[in-house]
Amino acid sequence: MMVRNLLKVFGVFAGLLINTGAHALDAAGLTRSVERFMAGYADNLLARHGRTGRIEYSVPALDPRLSLADCASPLQFEPREQGQFSARINLQVTCNSGNSWSVYVPVDMNVWQRVVIAARPIARGQDIGAGDVRLGEMNTSRLNGQYLTSLDKAVGMNVRRPIAQGGALLMEQLEAPLLIKRGELVTISAQTGVVAVKMQGTALSDGRRGEQIRIKNQATSKIVQAEVVAPGLAAVPM
Repeated sequence: MMVRNLLKVFGVFAGLLINTGAHALDAAGLTRSVERFMAGYADNLLARHGRTGRIEYSVPALDPRLSLADCASPLQFEPREQGQFSARINLQVTCNSGNSWSVYVPVDMNVWQRVVIAARPIARGQDIGAGDVRLGEMNTSRLNGQYLTSLDKAVGMNVRRPIAQGGALLMEQLEAPLLIKRGELVTISAQTGVVAVKMQGTALSDGRRGEQIRIKNQATSKIVQAEVVAPGLAAVPM
């Protein structure tokens, strides 16, 4: 297609030219011109963001009384969202010759992608297992939040609030699982160079990987700050 070839050559969206010929444009003609532009724009929008999937787009009905002056030069198309994903974009269509004019045309977009969804209801506080999630196609332009596209990003995470069966998993719904719970015995590891020391202690708070928690040394009753590194294991610098 001519549009797709132009996109490959220029590598940009703003100001892309499509030659519609020198004739008056009514609502139907303008809609056809926008749809030709969108055919290439949609494919390249996915490629630009490194995503797979498909984009459906539609131009809402324009005023049938619309009549624009002849344009001797190719029309210019500029998405005002500058290459961002949105459920609706505003496309500026401009003629820069003769009786120049510029109009905005709304375009609805549905971005369909395979995302991580709940295979069954997932309760608050539950650690996600492999059987709790699956990949399914959803309209991501309607999702409010950062969705996941890899099962590995979800399995093992803890759920902060309930997720209904079939619902998309969003990052704000998840957190790293608890590796250490308050009151349990843990191993405190301290290492410098080739010297490593391990001792037992009692966790004074819950902890997730990378968090600093307070631990009471069982032998000395001294309280130390340690970083959670694994279930039942925390490390302190020496």
